[in-house]
Amino acid sequence: MHMHNPYESRPAADNKDADVTVYRAETDYLKAAPEYKHLSQEKNGAVQVAVNIRRELKKAFPGFKFSVTTRSCDCVNIKWTDGVTEERVKAITDKYRDSYFDSMQDLAVSCRSRFNEIYGGVGYVFTKREYSGRLKEKANVIFMQKYGHAFTGKEKTPEMLKRGELWKEGHYFHRNGFAVQTEINKILYQTE
Repeated sequence: MHMHNPYESRPAADNKDADVTVYRAETDYLKAAPEYKHLSQEKNGAVQVAVNIRRELKKAFPGFKFSVTTRSCDCVNIKWTDGVTEERVKAITDKYRDSYFDSMQDLAVSCRSRFNEIYGGVGYVFTKREYSGRLKEKANVIFMQKYGHAFTGKEKTPEMLKRGELWKEGHYFHRNGFAVQTEINKILYQTE
């Protein structure tokens, strides 16, 4: 009688059957996962992705208003003003990307996951956080608290930031060789 050695590779047919079983189990789990029960499983391309992103953002950030639109069959745009940082939004939306462009090969490369097969995926998910005058003023105050000693007598206003006048300010004194506006933009990016 021949005993099966568990360290030997299984025949190809057994491997294929095992792969199918694992695939089905993972797919069934994702379809029934409680954290995704509010998402659409209809196959509608970018429309489905936009609906699901809208639902996830509403659940994660109640009270914040997001504009989620489709630009083409393979692109979703998300815009909002102030509120949560772009990093926190991308933590939710990045899983909806199902391809990326490889410029070395000059072609789109699929990275489609089981999540994308069930809840949708697109090649491009763009996020754009806009800043109100109130948030710009807050960033200006934070900047002046951190670096104001180097700019005595030189008040920075949100209007100057809006007009782009702060790119040329402080280029030589700033510790990293950046202009004031660069540092204020960093503060805006990180501030909720």
